[in-house]
Amino acid sequence: MAKQTIQVMQLISSLEVGGAEKLLLDLLDEKQKNASVTFTVVVMNQAVNPELKARLQQLNCRVYFLNRPEGHLHWKYLQALLRVVSEQGIDIIHSHNSGSKWWAILCRLWKPSLKLVFTVHDTAPIRQNVFLTLLQRLFLDRYIAVSKSVERLCREEGFVPVTQVYNGIDLSRYRNTRRNSMLERVKAAPFHRDPLRIVQIGRLYYPKKGQDILIRAIAQCKQKGMSVHATLMGGVYSYSEDSYQTLKRMVADFNLQDEIDFVVNQTHVSSVLNDADLFVLPSRYEGLGLVVLEAMAAGVPVIVSNIDGPAELVCHGQNGLVFQSGDVNSLVLAISHVYEYPENADLMVKNALDFVRKFDIAVMRQQYCDLYQKTLLKNTSPIASVLGEVSHGAIF
Repeated sequence: MAKQTIQVMQLISSLEVGGAEKLLLDLLDEKQKNASVTFTVVVMNQAVNPELKARLQQLNCRVYFLNRPEGHLHWKYLQALLRVVSEQGIDIIHSHNSGSKWWAILCRLWKPSLKLVFTVHDTAPIRQNVFLTLLQRLFLDRYIAVSKSVERLCREEGFVPVTQVYNGIDLSRYRNTRRNSMLERVKAAPFHRDPLRIVQIGRLYYPKKGQDILIRAIAQCKQKGMSVHATLMGGVYSYSEDSYQTLKRMVADFNLQDEIDFVVNQTHVSSVLNDADLFVLPSRYEGLGLVVLEAMAAGVPVIVSNIDGPAELVCHGQNGLVFQSGDVNSLVLAISHVYEYPENADLMVKNALDFVRKFDIAVMRQQYCDLYQKTLLKNTSPIASVLGEVSHGAIF
Protein backbone atom coordinates (compact mmCIF):
# COMPACT_ATOMS: atom_id res chain seq x y z
CA MET A 1 0.00 0.00 0.00
CA ALA A 2 1.41 3.41 -1.02
CA LYS A 3 2.35 5.81 1.75
CA GLN A 4 0.08 8.86 1.74
CA THR A 5 2.85 11.47 2.09
CA ILE A 6 6.49 10.70 1.37
CA GLN A 7 9.07 12.60 3.40
CA VAL A 8 12.06 13.42 1.20
CA MET A 9 15.29 15.05 2.34
CA GLN A 10 16.99 17.05 -0.40
CA LEU A 11 20.66 16.89 0.62
CA ILE A 12 23.20 19.15 -1.07
CA SER A 13 26.76 20.09 -0.15
CA SER A 14 26.55 23.83 -0.81
CA LEU A 15 24.18 26.55 -1.94
CA GLU A 16 26.39 28.40 -4.38
CA VAL A 17 25.54 29.90 -7.77
CA GLY A 18 25.29 26.79 -9.94
CA GLY A 19 22.98 24.59 -11.97
CA ALA A 20 22.26 21.94 -9.32
CA GLU A 21 21.40 24.59 -6.72
CA LYS A 22 19.19 26.49 -9.15
CA LEU A 23 17.43 23.28 -10.12
CA LEU A 24 16.75 22.43 -6.48
CA LEU A 25 15.25 25.85 -5.73
CA ASP A 26 12.90 25.63 -8.71
CA LEU A 27 11.89 22.11 -7.69
CA LEU A 28 10.93 23.34 -4.22
CA ASP A 29 8.94 26.33 -5.43
CA GLU A 30 5.54 26.59 -3.80
CA LYS A 31 3.81 27.02 -7.17
CA GLN A 32 4.73 23.43 -8.03
CA LYS A 33 3.61 21.90 -4.71
CA ASN A 34 2.60 18.24 -4.80
CA ALA A 35 0.64 16.91 -1.82
CA SER A 36 2.12 13.42 -2.13
CA VAL A 37 5.66 14.56 -1.23
CA THR A 38 6.97 16.81 1.53
CA PHE A 39 10.49 18.18 1.25
CA THR A 40 13.10 18.91 3.89
CA VAL A 41 16.29 20.61 2.71
CA VAL A 42 19.71 20.17 4.32
CA VAL A 43 22.70 22.24 3.14
CA MET A 44 25.87 20.64 4.49
CA ASN A 45 28.61 23.24 4.02
CA GLN A 46 29.31 26.85 4.91
CA ALA A 47 29.42 27.81 1.21
CA VAL A 48 26.03 29.54 0.96
CA ASN A 49 25.12 32.41 -1.36
CA PRO A 50 23.05 34.99 0.60
CA GLU A 51 20.56 35.58 -2.22
CA LEU A 52 19.95 31.87 -2.75
CA LYS A 53 19.64 31.36 1.01
CA ALA A 54 17.00 34.08 1.23
CA ARG A 55 15.04 32.54 -1.64
CA LEU A 56 15.23 29.07 -0.10
CA GLN A 57 14.00 30.32 3.26
CA GLN A 58 10.98 31.90 1.58
CA LEU A 59 9.82 28.53 0.25
CA ASN A 60 7.33 26.36 2.09
CA CYS A 61 9.70 23.64 3.30
CA ARG A 62 11.87 22.89 6.31
CA VAL A 63 15.48 24.05 5.85
CA TYR A 64 18.61 23.18 7.84
CA PHE A 65 22.07 24.74 7.38
CA LEU A 66 24.77 22.62 9.03
CA ASN A 67 27.57 25.17 8.38
CA ARG A 68 30.17 22.47 7.92
CA PRO A 69 33.64 23.65 6.83
CA GLU A 70 34.42 22.00 3.49
CA GLY A 71 36.21 18.69 4.02
CA HIS A 72 35.45 18.54 7.75
CA LEU A 73 34.53 15.01 8.87
CA HIS A 74 33.48 15.57 12.49
CA TRP A 75 30.86 13.09 13.68
CA LYS A 76 28.60 15.95 14.90
CA TYR A 77 27.49 16.57 11.31
CA LEU A 78 26.32 12.99 10.97
CA GLN A 79 24.53 13.37 14.32
CA ALA A 80 22.80 16.50 13.00
CA LEU A 81 21.72 14.69 9.85
CA LEU A 82 20.36 11.72 11.79
CA ARG A 83 18.48 14.09 14.09
CA VAL A 84 16.73 15.63 11.08
CA VAL A 85 15.97 12.16 9.69
CA SER A 86 14.36 11.20 12.99
CA GLU A 87 12.50 14.45 13.67
CA GLN A 88 11.04 14.73 10.19
CA GLY A 89 10.39 11.03 9.63
CA ILE A 90 12.50 11.00 6.46
CA ASP A 91 11.77 8.12 4.06
CA ILE A 92 14.14 9.03 1.21
CA ILE A 93 17.38 11.02 1.03
CA HIS A 94 17.93 12.53 -2.41
CA SER A 95 21.54 13.73 -2.75
CA HIS A 96 22.79 15.97 -5.53
CA ASN A 97 26.59 15.75 -5.49
CA SER A 98 29.35 13.39 -4.51
CA GLY A 99 29.95 14.73 -1.02
CA SER A 100 26.30 14.67 0.02
CA LYS A 101 25.98 11.16 -1.44
CA TRP A 102 28.50 9.77 1.06
CA TRP A 103 26.79 11.49 4.00
CA ALA A 104 23.52 9.90 2.86
CA ILE A 105 25.19 6.48 2.83
CA LEU A 106 26.42 7.03 6.39
CA CYS A 107 22.85 7.85 7.43
CA ARG A 108 21.67 4.57 5.97
CA LEU A 109 24.24 2.65 7.98
CA TRP A 110 22.47 3.92 11.09
CA LYS A 111 18.94 3.64 9.65
CA PRO A 112 18.78 0.79 7.08
CA SER A 113 15.12 1.49 6.23
CA LEU A 114 16.10 4.74 4.48
CA LYS A 115 15.98 4.79 0.69
CA LEU A 116 18.72 6.66 -1.17
CA VAL A 117 18.44 8.45 -4.52
CA PHE A 118 21.36 10.21 -6.19
CA THR A 119 21.31 12.57 -9.18
CA VAL A 120 24.25 12.37 -11.59
CA HIS A 121 24.54 15.83 -13.15
CA ASP A 122 27.60 15.48 -15.37
CA THR A 123 29.28 13.42 -18.06
CA ALA A 124 32.64 13.74 -16.33
CA PRO A 125 34.20 10.34 -15.52
CA ILE A 126 32.62 8.82 -12.40
CA ARG A 127 35.00 5.90 -11.97
CA GLN A 128 36.08 5.11 -8.41
CA ASN A 129 38.17 2.44 -6.77
CA VAL A 130 36.59 -0.99 -6.34
CA PHE A 131 35.76 -0.47 -2.66
CA LEU A 132 33.95 2.85 -3.17
CA THR A 133 32.10 1.48 -6.19
CA LEU A 134 30.94 -1.53 -4.16
CA LEU A 135 29.91 0.68 -1.24
CA GLN A 136 27.91 2.96 -3.51
CA ARG A 137 26.16 0.07 -5.22
CA LEU A 138 25.40 -1.54 -1.85
CA PHE A 139 23.50 1.42 -0.49
CA LEU A 140 22.03 3.52 -3.33
CA ASP A 141 18.56 2.48 -4.44
CA ARG A 142 18.36 4.54 -7.62
CA TYR A 143 20.33 6.93 -9.79
CA ILE A 144 18.78 9.83 -11.69
CA ALA A 145 20.52 10.85 -14.92
CA VAL A 146 19.84 14.39 -16.17
CA SER A 147 20.26 13.40 -19.82
CA LYS A 148 20.48 10.37 -22.07
CA SER A 149 24.25 10.87 -22.24
CA VAL A 150 24.54 10.72 -18.45
CA GLU A 151 22.25 7.68 -18.37
CA ARG A 152 24.49 5.89 -20.86
CA LEU A 153 27.55 6.69 -18.74
CA CYS A 154 25.85 5.36 -15.58
CA ARG A 155 24.98 2.09 -17.30
CA GLU A 156 28.49 1.73 -18.67
CA GLU A 157 29.90 2.19 -15.15
CA GLY A 158 27.36 -0.23 -13.61
CA PHE A 159 25.45 2.40 -11.64
CA VAL A 160 21.96 0.97 -11.87
CA PRO A 161 19.02 1.11 -11.60
CA VAL A 162 19.11 4.47 -13.32
CA THR A 163 16.19 6.62 -14.46
CA GLN A 164 16.66 9.42 -16.96
CA VAL A 165 14.83 12.63 -16.00
CA TYR A 166 15.61 15.81 -17.90
CA ASN A 167 16.24 18.89 -15.79
CA GLY A 168 13.44 21.43 -15.93
CA ILE A 169 13.12 25.18 -15.49
CA ASP A 170 10.40 27.55 -14.35
CA LEU A 171 9.49 28.86 -17.79
CA SER A 172 7.54 31.80 -16.38
CA ARG A 173 10.70 33.12 -14.73
CA TYR A 174 12.40 33.66 -18.11
CA ARG A 175 9.55 34.52 -20.46
CA ASN A 176 10.06 37.97 -21.98
CA THR A 177 7.09 39.16 -24.02
CA ARG A 178 8.68 42.59 -24.64
CA ARG A 179 11.75 41.25 -26.45
CA ASN A 180 12.14 42.48 -30.02
CA SER A 181 13.06 40.08 -32.77
CA MET A 182 16.72 40.13 -33.81
CA LEU A 183 15.74 41.67 -37.13
CA GLU A 184 13.84 44.47 -35.38
CA ARG A 185 16.74 44.99 -33.00
CA VAL A 186 19.25 45.36 -35.86
CA LYS A 187 17.00 47.79 -37.74
CA ALA A 188 16.58 49.95 -34.65
CA ALA A 189 20.22 49.73 -33.52
CA PRO A 190 22.72 48.26 -36.01
CA PHE A 191 25.64 46.40 -34.49
CA HIS A 192 28.13 49.09 -35.51
CA ARG A 193 26.27 51.44 -33.13
CA ASP A 194 25.21 48.91 -30.49
CA PRO A 195 27.47 45.81 -30.36
CA LEU A 196 26.09 42.29 -30.57
CA ARG A 197 25.61 41.48 -26.88
CA ILE A 198 26.83 37.95 -26.11
CA VAL A 199 26.37 36.28 -22.74
CA GLN A 200 27.93 33.14 -21.28
CA ILE A 201 26.63 31.84 -17.94
CA GLY A 202 28.38 29.18 -15.86
CA ARG A 203 30.92 28.77 -13.08
CA LEU A 204 34.06 30.67 -14.05
CA TYR A 205 36.05 27.48 -14.33
CA TYR A 206 37.32 27.29 -17.89
CA PRO A 207 38.62 23.65 -17.85
CA LYS A 208 34.95 22.67 -17.86
CA LYS A 209 32.99 25.73 -19.00
CA GLY A 210 35.36 26.81 -21.79
CA GLN A 211 35.33 30.58 -21.26
CA ASP A 212 38.87 30.70 -22.65
CA ILE A 213 37.50 29.51 -26.00
CA LEU A 214 34.92 32.30 -26.05
CA ILE A 215 37.53 34.95 -25.16
CA ARG A 216 39.70 33.85 -28.09
CA ALA A 217 36.64 33.89 -30.35
CA ILE A 218 35.78 37.45 -29.30
CA ALA A 219 39.35 38.48 -30.13
CA GLN A 220 38.98 37.03 -33.63
CA CYS A 221 35.58 38.68 -34.10
CA LYS A 222 37.17 42.02 -33.20
CA GLN A 223 39.98 41.42 -35.70
CA LYS A 224 37.37 40.76 -38.39
CA GLY A 225 35.79 44.15 -37.72
CA MET A 226 32.72 42.80 -35.93
CA SER A 227 31.28 44.90 -33.12
CA VAL A 228 30.64 42.51 -30.22
CA HIS A 229 30.52 42.61 -26.44
CA ALA A 230 30.53 39.58 -24.12
CA THR A 231 29.42 39.21 -20.52
CA LEU A 232 30.85 36.22 -18.66
CA MET A 233 28.59 35.51 -15.69
CA GLY A 234 29.25 32.88 -13.03
CA GLY A 235 30.43 31.86 -9.61
CA VAL A 236 34.01 32.07 -8.37
CA TYR A 237 34.96 29.79 -5.49
CA SER A 238 38.15 28.51 -3.87
CA TYR A 239 38.68 25.83 -6.51
CA SER A 240 38.02 28.23 -9.40
CA GLU A 241 39.88 31.38 -8.26
CA ASP A 242 42.97 30.50 -10.34
CA SER A 243 40.75 29.95 -13.36
CA TYR A 244 39.08 33.32 -12.88
CA GLN A 245 42.43 35.09 -12.64
CA THR A 246 43.62 33.33 -15.80
CA LEU A 247 40.51 34.49 -17.68
CA LYS A 248 41.05 38.09 -16.57
CA ARG A 249 44.68 37.92 -17.74
CA MET A 250 43.51 36.60 -21.11
CA VAL A 251 41.14 39.56 -21.49
CA ALA A 252 44.01 41.93 -20.74
CA ASP A 253 46.48 40.11 -23.02
CA PHE A 254 44.04 40.32 -25.95
CA ASN A 255 43.22 43.96 -25.09
CA LEU A 256 39.53 43.15 -24.74
CA GLN A 257 38.74 45.20 -21.63
CA ASP A 258 36.10 47.15 -23.60
CA GLU A 259 34.63 44.02 -25.20
CA ILE A 260 34.39 41.63 -22.22
CA ASP A 261 33.19 42.08 -18.66
CA PHE A 262 32.60 39.70 -15.75
CA VAL A 263 29.57 39.35 -13.50
CA VAL A 264 30.66 37.32 -10.46
CA ASN A 265 28.57 35.43 -7.88
CA GLN A 266 25.30 37.07 -8.91
CA THR A 267 21.92 35.35 -9.34
CA HIS A 268 19.98 37.69 -11.67
CA VAL A 269 20.24 35.35 -14.65
CA SER A 270 16.90 36.30 -16.20
CA SER A 271 17.75 40.02 -16.35
CA VAL A 272 21.16 39.28 -17.92
CA LEU A 273 19.46 37.11 -20.54
CA ASN A 274 16.88 39.82 -21.20
CA ASP A 275 19.69 42.21 -22.18
CA ALA A 276 21.46 39.66 -24.42
CA ASP A 277 21.33 39.18 -28.17
CA LEU A 278 23.09 35.81 -28.14
CA PHE A 279 23.89 33.07 -25.63
CA VAL A 280 27.02 30.93 -26.03
CA LEU A 281 27.83 27.70 -24.15
CA PRO A 282 31.48 26.84 -24.98
CA SER A 283 31.75 24.03 -22.40
CA ARG A 284 34.12 21.10 -22.81
CA TYR A 285 31.69 18.75 -21.02
CA GLU A 286 28.17 19.10 -19.58
CA GLY A 287 25.58 16.68 -18.27
CA LEU A 288 22.82 18.70 -19.93
CA GLY A 289 23.25 22.49 -19.78
CA LEU A 290 20.32 23.94 -17.82
CA VAL A 291 21.21 27.47 -18.83
CA VAL A 292 20.69 26.57 -22.50
CA LEU A 293 17.03 25.93 -21.67
CA GLU A 294 16.86 29.23 -19.77
CA ALA A 295 18.24 31.12 -22.76
CA MET A 296 15.76 29.40 -25.08
CA ALA A 297 12.88 30.28 -22.74
CA ALA A 298 14.05 33.93 -22.70
CA GLY A 299 13.97 34.05 -26.51
CA VAL A 300 17.74 34.37 -26.91
CA PRO A 301 19.46 32.61 -29.85
CA VAL A 302 21.84 29.90 -28.59
CA ILE A 303 25.20 28.54 -29.73
CA VAL A 304 26.57 25.42 -27.99
CA SER A 305 29.57 23.15 -28.39
CA ASN A 306 28.91 19.70 -29.84
CA ILE A 307 29.22 17.79 -26.58
CA ASP A 308 26.84 15.11 -25.31
CA GLY A 309 24.40 16.95 -23.02
CA PRO A 310 23.78 20.15 -25.03
CA ALA A 311 23.66 18.10 -28.25
CA GLU A 312 20.42 16.58 -26.91
CA LEU A 313 18.92 20.08 -26.75
CA VAL A 314 20.18 21.88 -29.86
CA CYS A 315 19.62 20.76 -33.43
CA HIS A 316 22.04 22.73 -35.60
CA GLY A 317 20.30 25.33 -37.75
CA GLN A 318 16.85 24.59 -36.32
CA ASN A 319 16.66 25.76 -32.71
CA GLY A 320 20.26 26.96 -32.36
CA LEU A 321 23.76 26.56 -33.72
CA VAL A 322 26.41 23.97 -32.81
CA PHE A 323 30.18 24.45 -33.11
CA GLN A 324 33.07 22.02 -32.82
CA SER A 325 34.08 21.75 -29.16
CA GLY A 326 37.36 23.54 -28.46
CA ASP A 327 37.56 24.97 -32.00
CA VAL A 328 37.76 28.78 -31.84
CA ASN A 329 37.35 29.19 -35.62
CA SER A 330 34.18 27.09 -35.56
CA LEU A 331 32.73 29.29 -32.80
CA VAL A 332 33.64 32.47 -34.71
CA LEU A 333 31.76 31.16 -37.75
CA ALA A 334 28.67 30.51 -35.64
CA ILE A 335 28.78 33.99 -34.08
CA SER A 336 29.31 35.50 -37.53
CA HIS A 337 26.21 33.71 -38.83
CA VAL A 338 24.01 35.33 -36.18
CA TYR A 339 25.73 38.68 -36.81
CA GLU A 340 25.16 38.55 -40.57
CA TYR A 341 21.78 36.76 -40.75
CA PRO A 342 19.50 38.03 -37.94
CA GLU A 343 16.44 36.63 -39.73
CA ASN A 344 17.85 33.12 -39.33
CA ALA A 345 18.38 33.77 -35.62
CA ASP A 346 14.71 34.73 -35.32
CA LEU A 347 13.62 31.47 -36.92
CA MET A 348 15.80 29.46 -34.53
CA VAL A 349 14.37 31.36 -31.56
CA LYS A 350 10.81 30.55 -32.66
CA ASN A 351 11.66 26.84 -32.87
CA ALA A 352 13.50 26.96 -29.54
CA LEU A 353 10.50 28.49 -27.76
CA ASP A 354 8.34 25.63 -29.04
CA PHE A 355 10.98 23.07 -28.03
CA VAL A 356 11.59 24.32 -24.49
CA ARG A 357 7.95 24.02 -23.38
CA LYS A 358 8.38 20.32 -22.60
CA PHE A 359 11.11 21.17 -20.07
CA ASP A 360 8.84 22.99 -17.65
CA ILE A 361 9.82 22.33 -14.04
CA ALA A 362 6.34 20.91 -13.31
CA VAL A 363 7.06 17.99 -15.65
CA MET A 364 10.32 17.19 -13.86
CA ARG A 365 8.73 17.50 -10.43
CA GLN A 366 5.99 15.02 -11.29
CA GLN A 367 8.57 12.57 -12.62
CA TYR A 368 10.53 12.92 -9.38
CA CYS A 369 7.43 12.34 -7.26
CA ASP A 370 6.54 9.22 -9.28
CA LEU A 371 10.11 7.99 -8.87
CA TYR A 372 10.04 8.55 -5.09
CA GLN A 373 6.84 6.52 -4.86
CA LYS A 374 8.34 3.73 -6.94
CA THR A 375 11.54 3.73 -4.90
CA LEU A 376 9.68 3.59 -1.59
CA LEU A 377 7.59 0.64 -2.74
CA LYS A 378 10.59 -1.29 -4.00
CA ASN A 379 11.30 -4.21 -1.67
CA THR A 380 14.53 -5.45 -3.27
CA SER A 381 17.58 -4.31 -1.34
CA PRO A 382 20.58 -3.10 -3.35
CA ILE A 383 22.71 -4.80 -0.71
CA ALA A 384 21.20 -8.18 -1.53
CA SER A 385 21.53 -7.59 -5.28
CA VAL A 386 25.19 -6.59 -5.09
CA LEU A 387 26.10 -9.38 -2.69
CA GLY A 388 24.59 -11.77 -5.20
CA GLU A 389 26.84 -10.32 -7.90
CA VAL A 390 29.86 -10.57 -5.61
CA SER A 391 29.15 -14.23 -4.96
CA HIS A 392 29.23 -14.82 -8.72
CA GLY A 393 32.27 -12.58 -9.24
CA ALA A 394 30.28 -10.16 -11.44
CA ILE A 395 31.31 -6.93 -9.74
CA PHE A 396 35.02 -7.60 -10.10
